[in-house]
Amino acid sequence: MAQVGSKSADNGFNTPIALLTFNRPQLTQRLLGILAQVKPRRVLVVSDGPRPHVASDAEKCAAVRNLFDKIDWECQVERNFADNNMGSFPRNSSGLNWVFEQVEKAIILEDDCLPDLSFFPYCEELLEKYRDNPRVGLISGNNFLEPTVAQHEASYFFSGYATTWGWASWRRTWHQVDLDMPYWPQFRDSGELLQAVFSSSEARYWRSIYDAIHERRMKNAWDYQLILACMRFNLLTIVPSVNLVSNIGFGQDATHCKDSTSLASSVKAHGMKFPLIHPEKVQASPRLDHQVFRHRFHEYWWLRWSKKVLFRLLKLFS
Repeated sequence: MAQVGSKSADNGFNTPIALLTFNRPQLTQRLLGILAQVKPRRVLVVSDGPRPHVASDAEKCAAVRNLFDKIDWECQVERNFADNNMGSFPRNSSGLNWVFEQVEKAIILEDDCLPDLSFFPYCEELLEKYRDNPRVGLISGNNFLEPTVAQHEASYFFSGYATTWGWASWRRTWHQVDLDMPYWPQFRDSGELLQAVFSSSEARYWRSIYDAIHERRMKNAWDYQLILACMRFNLLTIVPSVNLVSNIGFGQDATHCKDSTSLASSVKAHGMKFPLIHPEKVQASPRLDHQVFRHRFHEYWWLRWSKKVLFRLLKLFS
């Protein structure tokens, strides 16, 4: 009898799960192995098409798509497959548009995000608890902080930063995301950006990112627009007290996360304890938000340097 957190999965899992896939059948199969223990009743699959200049893509993309024909539990599988390669940003953003046209809420996983089983009931419970609270924008499975920084009596805390390697949200939140960001110059120049973050250094970092995206000098995969929407509308993200999802996709074959020495690469996933202990207040901590910023978005240079040195030493002596 498979267990999902504190619940039996024999009767299936009712919250819809959306998967963002492309050309990595081994990673997709590992993720489906986890879902086989959860037995979701509804799975929505978004997949990009093969790149014409990469000979191996056609076979790999087909292998990914064929995996969903082999699901052996009772499950409604809905497919949104691109005929041609659209690229990461238009494919995933249009795919998320499609997902939230079909369902009012969903758990979203990319193919390289491996969740602990407890991630699923954690998301399901909090999707219901905060369904009608407009301050709460999404539920993350990520916690990149050191244990001494992130210790809490509660099972989760609130952050102004959206982290999305395994997350859950509602249609109402995704509808607040404007992928073209026409409001960005006004948001930047009015002082709203500075008010939304903890420090001027954070504001400078985000200004450089969003200026580059707005001016089409930088490509991204939709998540930056979601982060900005949370800043713009003062939406909070639920962050678990322990990391629940490990991103194992860092490396040269990744679209964006190519640096395998990143502090966010393959952070171990742990189990959440139930019943959940809820925080007394729905509010973020500026101190913790700055730590989230440093560990996930703008890593301490000395931590990155020390990890790279350790990585090279291990490679040398292995």
